[in-house]
Amino acid sequence: MESQDLQKHQWKNRLIIIASPTFNNDAAQIQLTFLKNNKEGLKDRKLVVYHVTNGGYSTDFASEILVSGNSTPEIIHFNVGLIGLDGTEKFHAKSPQSAQKFYDLIDQMPMRKTELNRTNDN
Repeated sequence: MESQDLQKHQWKNRLIIIASPTFNNDAAQIQLTFLKNNKEGLKDRKLVVYHVTNGGYSTDFASEILVSGNSTPEIIHFNVGLIGLDGTEKFHAKSPQSAQKFYDLIDQMPMRKTELNRTNDN
C-alpha cells in the first residue's frame, strides 16, 4: 500500500488499518466482522477501514483487491491500528478489538470533542 493512499485522508478521515498475511486470516475476519456490524459508528467518526495483506489491500469491506506497487515489509502476524485525523498512530493491537474500543478512543480525542460540540450547537 502506498503512503499517498493514506495521506489523502489526512484531516478528512480517521483510519483503521488491519494488517494480516492474507485476506482470509481468521483474526482479520473477526476484526472486519466487529467493524462491519457497526457501520453507522464508523461513518459518524469519519473512519475508513483498510485491510492490508501481502497480496494487496481493500478499503471499507470492498471485495475488490487493489495491488500496491510499494515494497513494504512482509506481514507475518495480524495487527490493527488506529490513525487519527492528523495522520499519526493513536492505537495499535495484536488481537481483534471491538468497534466500541475504537469509538471510545476516538471519542476522547480533542478533535472529536470539538466535532461533537459543533454538532450539539447546531
